[in-house]
Amino acid sequence: MPAWSCPNCGRVFNRANVKHSCGTGDRAAMLANKPAALVALYEELERTVHGYGDVEIVHKDRYALLRTTRIFADVVFMKDALRLALQLDREFDHPQFFKTARDERGRVQQVAKLRDAADLRAIEPCLRAAWQFAAG
Repeated sequence: MPAWSCPNCGRVFNRANVKHSCGTGDRAAMLANKPAALVALYEELERTVHGYGDVEIVHKDRYALLRTTRIFADVVFMKDALRLALQLDREFDHPQFFKTARDERGRVQQVAKLRDAADLRAIEPCLRAAWQFAAG
């Protein structure tokens, strides 16, 4: 059960008084001047995660944060790909991951580059696992 809603923006967090930027940013500004193929891939990624259930997307200039009451993924627009970093409870042995890090609490961050819809489909079970971990 979420512990706190920001009185200014209404965003919900697991812990009280979480430091954050109010609001969820400007999606159109984030997508402006990006390659059409990457915008289409990003939109497919959005559709995918919204199919899991309640997901909030916070848009910044070059990236988006995907969250339930905590962040489960971030997406960065690169020149030729989307860089997808997943926050996981375990490590996945998947060839698309080019970086893996573990924090002091045992949580895992794994990073992949998505260049097309096939890459997204291949990594989707890991994306769903990240959402499930964040959703609790």
